[in-house]
Amino acid sequence: MVREVARLHGDDAPTIDELVADWLPTVYAWCARLGAGRIDAEEAAHDVMMLLVRKHAAIEGVERLPSWLFATCRRVVANHRRRVWWQRWLPGVSLEQRIAPERTDGPADQRELCERVARVLDRLSDEHREVLVLCYFEERSVAEAAALLGLAEGTVKSRLYYARAKFQARYGTEP
Repeated sequence: MVREVARLHGDDAPTIDELVADWLPTVYAWCARLGAGRIDAEEAAHDVMMLLVRKHAAIEGVERLPSWLFATCRRVVANHRRRVWWQRWLPGVSLEQRIAPERTDGPADQRELCERVARVLDRLSDEHREVLVLCYFEERSVAEAAALLGLAEGTVKSRLYYARAKFQARYGTEP
């Protein structure tokens, strides 16, 4: 693997296919360990590799590739763990059913759950509802949500933290 890293920006630069093939086992192992069995490590590793494919030209220096990959794994795994946390509130409900809770072709329990979630979301402030919808229903990253909302990433993270707490508290009291 060291020879591939050494060739990253040299004359004998590897193709992106070679980089992915060389690093995928390591990235998969990192995702599996960081996810601690709570996430789909294959899916997380795939997301990391897609980021590598899109951003490999921006990595400065061959010595930066391993740390860049590990940092990327940490962020991707954290996003996957947050998604799993959120999905525990909506077990077995598809994204389409979450967006349109008024559907009547699903089981009654799922419709009731969707309606309950919709009522709780309606009781949240616009600021909290926006970040929950962008980050969990639309599965956008914090950076994407920040860009869409015209806010700093730290503000989005803070709102997301408080929005989850308020959602959880209100969900527990919702009939």
